[in-house]
Amino acid sequence: MKHTVIGFGEVLWDLLPEGARIGGAPLNVCYHLNKTGLNSFIISQVGKDELGDKILSEIKNLGVNADYLIQIPHYPTSTVEVSLDAKGSPKYTIVENVAWDYISFNQGVACQIAKADAFVFGSLVARNQHSYQTLLKYVSSSTYTVMDVNLRFPFYTKEIIFNLLHHVDLLKINDEEINIIGKWAGIESEDELAICKYLIATFPKMKEILLTKGSQGALYYSSDIIVRIGIYEVQVDDTIGAGDSFLAAFLAKKLQGEQIQTCMEEAALVSAFVASKSGANPIYSKDDLINFKKTHILKKPLQ
Repeated sequence: MKHTVIGFGEVLWDLLPEGARIGGAPLNVCYHLNKTGLNSFIISQVGKDELGDKILSEIKNLGVNADYLIQIPHYPTSTVEVSLDAKGSPKYTIVENVAWDYISFNQGVACQIAKADAFVFGSLVARNQHSYQTLLKYVSSSTYTVMDVNLRFPFYTKEIIFNLLHHVDLLKINDEEINIIGKWAGIESEDELAICKYLIATFPKMKEILLTKGSQGALYYSSDIIVRIGIYEVQVDDTIGAGDSFLAAFLAKKLQGEQIQTCMEEAALVSAFVASKSGANPIYSKDDLINFKKTHILKKPLQ
């Protein structure tokens, strides 16, 4: 039987220099989970407008189940202006008061979340109280909750992030975000292991942390094991969605019962492939990943 993962949060158009690309962290995760053979569903909202119609069509093409994605008349479909620096790292200008800011609770959806193998969300969706309160209801139904920290200024507060952390089993975070949380916790040094240890100790439900560190690789942390992984040497097109694909590949392997080392190796592979392409959701097959692995070198992790 296929594993099922349900994502919750923003669905939008990334307005890149070369044109609009479908995106949103939870949708990106769902797409890459689908590529591994898992069932993925996205809970979100788009407007009853042309951009919303196009998103629904595009999501079907991506293979993500859109049964829980609805169109509403009062708010527009989300767009994000994206600019890239010389290294392909994105800067986002995110429009407010869009359809996914007002996601309403549905008891039937909550029942499906309770049956799913994992429930995945990003913290950006909590910027609006309406979607935030819906999220809090949904996490109470989840048996395995995964949170991707998305600190996009000015759409976050310490209070909301710390409240969400109480509900999380697996935390995905990057190197910039973990240092912000470390400062909130009063940890003066940028000691990633000290901050991970603090998070596990402070939030008892949390058992695992995935820390992505860009060119320095990634780290898996739990009370029992620490695993580091390097990066593949690639020509980066842009890094949009690379972290989302890392999380998806790791989660898929974990749900399939693989060892953490194997999960991290797969995550490094998929995220490097995505970074070598334009946009968060490039079209690819298993053969593309196999060929990519044959022609690229996985560097040793930096300690």
